[in-house]
Amino acid sequence: MEEKWVRGAIVMFVLVTGWCCSYCCGCLEEERIALLNLKHSVPSPTSNFLASWGRRGDCCEWVGIECNITTKRVIKLSLNDSRVRNSGSWNLNSSLFLPFEELKSLFLIGNYIVGFIKNEGLERLSSLSNLEVLDLSYNQLNNSILSSLASLSSLKVLNLASNQMEGSLHIPGSLSRNITN
Repeated sequence: MEEKWVRGAIVMFVLVTGWCCSYCCGCLEEERIALLNLKHSVPSPTSNFLASWGRRGDCCEWVGIECNITTKRVIKLSLNDSRVRNSGSWNLNSSLFLPFEELKSLFLIGNYIVGFIKNEGLERLSSLSNLEVLDLSYNQLNNSILSSLASLSSLKVLNLASNQMEGSLHIPGSLSRNITN
């Protein structure tokens, strides 16, 4: 009888400990590592924004991160003003966002982004089939990025305000039907 009680207690301990660990740890380790890689790729980061990333184990609690409460995957990433003002331009590597398979909203407002690393532009985000909101406002992007937007068919909101766009803007393909002003 005592042996059954001990086995039952061990099973209960393992179940409770496993539940607590998955609850406390938050986001997936793959995404936690991807966020830290993203943090280290930001040139001249502001001292107060990204500095908090990595201090706590649960990246769902980090500033600018929102996770799905069920899957613990990152669904919203806000890197607004994450760079020191007048710290030069930034060519972004879009493939850094690919580990975030459930990402719905990506905010990159005010980061002095001038373009993208060759072969790592916005078209790389096409594999993020849940991406509905992309905010690139207050950067230094020009019309050359428009052609790469065609592959982002899941987008519903695209903000390119206060960039260096000139003339009339033509959003290519079916994407123009999905986008709201």
